Amino acid sequence: MKWGIKLISIFILTQMAACQSVKETPLEKKQETLPQNSNSESKKHHLTKELRLTYHAVWVAKDNFELIKSGSIFGTGNSYEIRLDSDGKIQWLRLSSTDRENQSQFPYFYKDEIQNPDVSYFVWGSKKCSVLVFTLPDSQLYARWEGIHNGFLLVFETVTSHTTGPKELAKDLHQMVQQSLDLY
Repeated sequence: MKWGIKLISIFILTQMAACQSVKETPLEKKQETLPQNSNSESKKHHLTKELRLTYHAVWVAKDNFELIKSGSIFGTGNSYEIRLDSDGKIQWLRLSSTDRENQSQFPYFYKDEIQNPDVSYFVWGSKKCSVLVFTLPDSQLYARWEGIHNGFLLVFETVTSHTTGPKELAKDLHQMVQQSLDLY
C-alpha cells in the first residue's frame, strides 16, 4: 500500500512539472517574436556601465560609454580607453591604475618633460588630487587627473579641442571623475 502511494505521488509530481514546462514554452516563443530594437537602442544596450580599476575603485559613469580598449599595466593595474556617449567637452578618456611599486614608471598617454603644464589641485574626499593640462599641437589640450587611493595611483587622461581654457578643462575633468568614480 505504501509502495502504491509513493508511486502515485511521483506520477503526480512529474505530471505537474511537465505541465509547468509546457506553460513556459509559449512565453519563450512569444518573446522571440517581439520586434527587434532599432540600431540606436541596440547600441545603447551594449554600452558598458562600469569598469573596475582596483579592488577599491570602480568607474561607474552617469552617462553610458563605449569601451574601446582594455589592458593591464605591469600586471597589477588596469587600463581602459572609453568613448563617452554624451555631447560634453570630454568625449574620450583613458582610465588607468597601478600599485605603489610601479608609480614612477607609469605609462602616461602623453608625457612631455620640457613643457610646463598648467596645474590645478582639488580636494578629493579627505585627500587632494591634481590635474595637469598640456597644450598639444593642432589646437588640442591634454588633461591628466591623478590621485592615490589605498596605495594605487589612479589616472584619468583626455584629449580635447582647445575651445576651452586649461582651468575650465581641469575643473570639468575633476567633476566628471568625482561623479563617476566609486571608492570603497
